[in-house]
Amino acid sequence: MAIDKDTRLIDLTVADLIMIVKECMTEFMPVNQTFSEEEEIGGYEIAETITGYSRQTLYQLKSAGELPYIGLPGGGIRFSKRMLTNWLLSHQKLTNQEVQEKAETIRLKRKLRRTNSLS
Repeated sequence: MAIDKDTRLIDLTVADLIMIVKECMTEFMPVNQTFSEEEEIGGYEIAETITGYSRQTLYQLKSAGELPYIGLPGGGIRFSKRMLTNWLLSHQKLTNQEVQEKAETIRLKRKLRRTNSLS
């Protein structure tokens, strides 16, 4: 059966409807779309693997609002590998040399501002 804009909905079979839905969906989301390993999303198992924390610690961090997560409409949650990795890296501590370099940069900027404000 040829389907066009004049075809009545009642004349369509389930197979016709499935075909139409698949055609519409591929316009918005390619069927063969794959996520890279970095973009993987999952439950607490992924969070445990990425962070090394126990599930209880993850529950506590999530409840305290310290752990990034994706809230689902039904109340469940998911974690993104990328979000967790970025969160972990945001807690990276500077080495003594990096601290000294940063302090020197700040000191030079202040000195430059003072000389410019006196001019």
